[in-house]
Amino acid sequence: MSSVIDATRGVLLELGIHPLALAIDAGGARLSAVMDDSALRTRSRGPYSPENLPPEALEMVDAVLLRGWHRPRPEFTIEGGGKWPGLLVQFHAEWVAVRYVVPEAVPPELYVPPPGQVTLSGDIRLALEQLANSLRIVGRHLGAEPPLALSLSYPDDPDYDEARAESLPEEWRDVLPPVVAALDIDRSGFTREQREAHDEALRQALYGGQGWEQLGRTGFRVRTGYACLRDGGT
Repeated sequence: MSSVIDATRGVLLELGIHPLALAIDAGGARLSAVMDDSALRTRSRGPYSPENLPPEALEMVDAVLLRGWHRPRPEFTIEGGGKWPGLLVQFHAEWVAVRYVVPEAVPPELYVPPPGQVTLSGDIRLALEQLANSLRIVGRHLGAEPPLALSLSYPDDPDYDEARAESLPEEWRDVLPPVVAALDIDRSGFTREQREAHDEALRQALYGGQGWEQLGRTGFRVRTGYACLRDGGT
């Protein structure tokens, strides 16, 4: 599992992705993202055909190949069966799939950061790094990494200081997102020994100053900037 998380981090970084949604489990990683601005210079609407492919998707193919040139070549599937175009990029060797959509196709409940806002995506990568490191520690200690699933959501940040944000110069206000990237971990498949070992390993993977908040009997929450790892526990 740690290798899939590492591959996901690499894809996020190298392709410059802010994940709208992310799910990781035994079947690999699946995430969605808005197409780059460079791919949206020429806009189109369906219906599409093999003779009339969406220019947004074709431009996004070029962008992925340019940025991820040293990775194994992914499989591209242009999705043109609906009103808006999409692009599915599958890195089969790394078990990572990215679905690119145009802004109009983003569900309204998903958080889309303003242009230039990279705080959330950077903190998500840091939290994923901590999780991967903790799983490797458990694997070395117990002989195998335990089964784990993860999903991403963007609830409102209870620590968001609107007054502080408004006191900043306008060009800096977007640095403080009003949401937190919550990486919810499902450890229901862990044994008691695996859970205890993972708790200890995750504590070892924390940075100086990070706090561990106990949730119930078996859960926790760890904040990493504007991202947090959490297990609701029991």
